Formats: sequence, structure tokens, C-alpha cells
Amino acid sequence: MTDRDRPATGRAFRRFVGIGLGGGRGKTTAVARLDLAGDDRRLVVSEARTRVGLRGGGVPGPSRLAFRDDVLLSWIREWVDDSTVVAIDAPLTLPPCLTCPLACPGFEACQVPVVVWMRTHAARLANKSPRRDPQKPWVTPYTQRATELLLEHATLAPREALGQGMGPLAARAAFLRRATAGRLRLHENLLEVHPRATLIRRFGADVERRSRRAENETTWEARKQMLESLTEGVAFDRVWPELVVRNVHVFHAVIAAMSAYLWARDGWRGPTDLVPPDGAETLQEAVGELGDLWLEAGWIWTPPAPSES
Repeated sequence: MTDRDRPATGRAFRRFVGIGLGGGRGKTTAVARLDLAGDDRRLVVSEARTRVGLRGGGVPGPSRLAFRDDVLLSWIREWVDDSTVVAIDAPLTLPPCLTCPLACPGFEACQVPVVVWMRTHAARLANKSPRRDPQKPWVTPYTQRATELLLEHATLAPREALGQGMGPLAARAAFLRRATAGRLRLHENLLEVHPRATLIRRFGADVERRSRRAENETTWEARKQMLESLTEGVAFDRVWPELVVRNVHVFHAVIAAMSAYLWARDGWRGPTDLVPPDGAETLQEAVGELGDLWLEAGWIWTPPAPSES
């Protein structure tokens, strides 16, 4: 493929799928599909819904099935090809203690590299001095990963991989990753994202918070304004923007798909994206010492940090 033929994205993808798992059983799972048009220059929202064939979410159909595991996997098989990248808003890797095959010597004596990194940097990244509870650990590597410590320090509101209420969601994400392993590869065409982090980076924490209030006109209007800003110049093909903003799961699925598009177009790099160009010495040191450990430990992809100036 010549430069003239190459898509406008920095990575050569033409379809961007966002999956909001919603819950562990699939009742509120939402999907979104964004496609580059024939000239590879115009992005089209082709699908965004919580049920197959639902009117207003893309091409309508007779089926109204929720995206439970069998339906979701069938949908992935239909739409995911070599030109597709998939972004999921759930943990795609487990905390290090849960995948470690070694006899455990205890957290303080553990020499597993990523755990050593967490032990070294947790207190500084937590930024909670003086300590309110001296007996409370800075980090629990059986519920947390390195990526959550870094995103928390960067004020991007991550959820712990196995924090409160996350167990069923993390288990389902692990199952889906295994079930699609022949087609999807982590960090290559499969991304873990956090829609809230994307919105915080783009609009700020206060604006993002307004998009999560009670389901009412004020909240829908906040989501509508963010959606219009993110999708400026983007076409909607049989997808009703009004329906997207009225369901938080669909809204977040669209933001996940848009995160995948921005990842490809702008060439997001990983942990180094968190470090502002002109500051954050603590964060810069922690990211530098993490090195390539994140490739196996997992990463929540977020937009690069803006300059603090």
C-alpha cells in the first residue's frame, strides 16, 4: 500500500468498534460501529445500540436480542475483519497476583517486576499524604494493576480491575478476550479503554461529571454537546444521535469506538501519553521505570496529556 492509498489514520484501520459491556450478564451491553467511508476520509457512525436490529441504532431488523455472550460473539464475527480495531470498556488483563504461578512470599518480598514497580511507586502516585489510615495499604495487587495507579494519579477516574462491583464485568471481559483470541490481539487490534477518561481529557472533569447525572434533559444535553464536538464532521447512517445520548451505555460505546479511531489516527503510544510535555516529574519517573511491563500487565488507552502551559 502506497502513502497515497493509505487510510487517513496513522494505523491502517477502517472500522472502529466500541463495546460497552455494561454488566456481567449482557443485559445492558451496547455496541457501536464507526466506519471510514469509501475515500477513507469521512467517518460514519453505522451502528450504536443495545439490541440487535433496534430501530434508530443502525440498519433495522426483525431481531431484538440483547448482546449477551452468544449474540455479542456472533456480532463480532460478522463485523470484525483485518481492518477493524475493537475497544472495550472493561479490564482485559487481571491484576498481577491473580496470574502469578509462583509461591507467594508476600507483597513486601515479591520480586515479580510489575509488583516491584507497584510497591515502589504506589505511595507517590496515590498522592494521599498524610496517610489517613496508617494500616491501609497503598496498593493491593490482587485488585489493582499498574495502569490504574497511573490513571488515578493523572486524575482520569479509573475503576480498579477487581474493585467493588467489577468482578462479574472483569470475568466476562476475560472470557470474551479468550473467545476472540484467534481474531483479536491486545494492543494491536484490541484495546481496553475508559470512556470517562477520554471525555475527561477532552472536556475536563466537571463537564464529564455532568454527563453522568440523573437521566434527564440536562444530562442528555451535556452528552449531546460532547458528542457533537467529538463527532464534528462525522455522518450518522440510520443512527439517531438523540437515542445515543439518552442511553449512557450506548453513549459510552460510541465514545469507546471514537477512542479507537483517535488511537489509530493520532498514534497513541501508551503510558508515555499520560505525561504532560512540561511537567509531572513524579508521573514521568514512574512511567519511565514501568518500561515495557505494561504490554503484558495491561493498559487503559487514553488521549495524550495536553501541555500544562
